Amino acid sequence: MNSIIRQLASTASRSVPRIALSTSRCVATGTLRALPCLVARIALPARSLSTSAPVRGNGSIDSDLSHTLQEEIEYESKQAAEEGEPEFIQAFAEKTGFKLKTKLGESKVAMTKQYGTESITVSFDVSEILNIDDPIADISVYRESEQGDAVKEAEKKSEDTPEDFPIFFTATFAKPGAPVLYMELESEDGIIGVDHMRFLPNEETATSALLEKDWARKQVYCGPIFGQLSDDLKENVDEFLAERSIDTALTLFMQDFIEYKEQGEYLNWLKKFKSFIDA
Repeated sequence: MNSIIRQLASTASRSVPRIALSTSRCVATGTLRALPCLVARIALPARSLSTSAPVRGNGSIDSDLSHTLQEEIEYESKQAAEEGEPEFIQAFAEKTGFKLKTKLGESKVAMTKQYGTESITVSFDVSEILNIDDPIADISVYRESEQGDAVKEAEKKSEDTPEDFPIFFTATFAKPGAPVLYMELESEDGIIGVDHMRFLPNEETATSALLEKDWARKQVYCGPIFGQLSDDLKENVDEFLAERSIDTALTLFMQDFIEYKEQGEYLNWLKKFKSFIDA
């Protein structure tokens, strides 16, 4: 990902001044230790106390930071304009009937559809991308030889980086005259696992992000351990989900959409960061 490469570059560029500062502190400390008697006899001037805080419009680095942010914004904006909205979003919606509900600046994503008399809502979070085990790709590690030459010690290619990452998500099924089925699910390697199956009094309790609704959900019996159910019952539940398009194709779509949305959120974050610095 572009954001990861940028983070690596930023880390490398920041390491030099930290080393320089650390070296200067060591030199100063060594000098003081070499002259303990002199240090002890130095009379320090008395400090005057002040209750007023120093006034500063902005930091000395703010101008450079604003410039760097603007360069990042221009780069990301250009990339987004060239790529446009990916086709997989529309293709998935047409195939499954799911409608996406998401808002710039928010990490939560919801997908809704009708299946007969059922109202289905699938919810997941962009932060699930943090579940990637090793997001760093195309990294070469060098060591210095006895002659002072850089010798490649190891290399990691992008094909070694796992494209699949686990996602924890929920699926809500509501129909008239029945309790709401609320399922906590997880996917990995395209396989969906059932963590909990709860029955809630209404759809609002199942889908609301309010803390009191989340607390209410957790007070309800979470259901039996899914793995301990009979094989027939487990197979039937799997088929129940698959008929409603909650399957491997859905998990792959969520991964692709999370990566796509994360790029947009990053650009929005950059703009807000610059707005704060320039204020």
